Amino acid sequence: MSGSKKTDPRTNPATAAHVDEALRLWRTDGVCPAFEFMQLVGVPKTVAMRLLCSPGQHRKTDRRRSVR
Repeated sequence: MSGSKKTDPRTNPATAAHVDEALRLWRTDGVCPAFEFMQLVGVPKTVAMRLLCSPGQHRKTDRRRSVR
């Protein structure tokens, strides 16, 4: 993932930052702590499940080329 920098065109920077932090937790502490963190900070359950169930699909960079 590209992180939640000012140049990150994802539509919700707060959720993007939470997802980035959850990915760091997932790598160090595992799936359960990452899922619990996302639930505590309000990441939608569908986003959390997609993120944790499909690690091969994680973004290396954002797919959009420009902000909408």
